Amino acid sequence: MFNRKAITPVIAVVLLLMMTVAAAGAAFFWMTTIQSRIQGQIGTQVSETTLTTTTTLNIVNVICNASPGMVNITIQNTGSNTIVSGTSALTITDTQDRVLKTATTTSPSFAQNEIITINYTIGEGVITAGTTYGVKITLPGGAEQTTDCIAQ
Repeated sequence: MFNRKAITPVIAVVLLLMMTVAAAGAAFFWMTTIQSRIQGQIGTQVSETTLTTTTTLNIVNVICNASPGMVNITIQNTGSNTIVSGTSALTITDTQDRVLKTATTTSPSFAQNEIITINYTIGEGVITAGTTYGVKITLPGGAEQTTDCIAQ
């Protein structure tokens, strides 16, 4: 009769079902891995954005003294979070937005609606009396604000 060796239709169906289940399992594993990674990244971005948008400040007053090269800046925490202590930066720019000096100091933590004054030493000769300069303050946590001052 027939001397051919072949797989029976039952075995063929079982093999096809096993390959289908394996492919579906691999696709499920791959999709859940990608989904959890994307979800984690979005959660991190939302947390960072929320912290940045709830940490805001207002510059109340700026005094730029050409001699002895000091900038005193009074700021108010207008956000809903306490601004933590740490290194704060002050950037002085000219009227063409060229950076003349960046100074840092340690600022204290201050709560919502609290007003503090931070003193920065920029050195003599950086600014000239009677000239307008741009002043940008950046606090720990990323809160920043920009204004102008006329050096005295």
